[in-house]
Amino acid sequence: MLKPFIAGTMAALGLLTFSWSMRAQTETPKQTDETKRNWNNDPTGNRINRSLDAGQKAGPAPRRDLSGIWDATATGGVEPAGVAEHPAVYPGDTPGSEAEAKRFRGGQPDEKGVVNPLPYTPLGEAALKANRPTGQSVRAVPSVLGNDPGNKCDPLGFPYMENFEFRTNELVQTKNQVIFLGQYHHKWRIIWTDGRELPKDPPPRWNGYSVGHWQDDYTFVAETMGMNEKSWIDHAGRPHSKELRVTEIFHLVDHDTMEHTEIINDPVMYTEPWMAHNKLILRRQPPDFDIREIFCSPSEIQRYNEFVGDPINPQEK
Repeated sequence: MLKPFIAGTMAALGLLTFSWSMRAQTETPKQTDETKRNWNNDPTGNRINRSLDAGQKAGPAPRRDLSGIWDATATGGVEPAGVAEHPAVYPGDTPGSEAEAKRFRGGQPDEKGVVNPLPYTPLGEAALKANRPTGQSVRAVPSVLGNDPGNKCDPLGFPYMENFEFRTNELVQTKNQVIFLGQYHHKWRIIWTDGRELPKDPPPRWNGYSVGHWQDDYTFVAETMGMNEKSWIDHAGRPHSKELRVTEIFHLVDHDTMEHTEIINDPVMYTEPWMAHNKLILRRQPPDFDIREIFCSPSEIQRYNEFVGDPINPQEK
């Protein structure tokens, strides 16, 4: 079923799924015009670059430079039902439809009948059923019954960090690295660009091991492997094994627009590679955009589950 705090606590922002602490951090107090200019992190007012808001044509893309503050909130980066290209929803899922109502009830044992189903192996199908997602997918359960690592304040890991709340992120580029700084869960990762190869059978990491190179002046390709099997691929509970390899393509369209493509390849869990993002649009934000903090607080999640997330009436316990 739909996690109650998605609709209740974050109605003003749309689809953001998190705990009570999230709501406290996202409620924006009234600000003066001067304050807005200096602390312009209002998610309802600054998600698209100012030049685009003014109807001005974006300038040319910078050569071999991903640096900047980028945001995908308004372009599909919020993915509470699973990755953009394979959401765990039924055909005809539109606002007010029966398909939407069925998805919100959740609790389905598998993903049979969803749009654009994933090519699971038998092991992948079994691993999927062992994961109990919350949120808005057809298999979602109440928060207190789920085992989403994010709901326990475990690291989201990669690629989950980009396949759920791909909101405001900053990319910092140095001589040997592209550094990815994320808003949600204060995530970060390093993509090495110094020519090194991926390690052979390394110990697992939550974010894995990443290397990247420029395919041309406006296209950067990153390869990541060695992810911790405890992490998920997305908010619908899609599993992965230690054999997972993720290919990302960052393509600069113009100065203010970047496309993100993500390809999942895990022969243990899936019979063939599949695409999680297909040219997902990220918009450049103003250079003085202040990225707000969003932490996972164990005490606040416990409080949420005690008073809201548990479907059992406290008087009946």
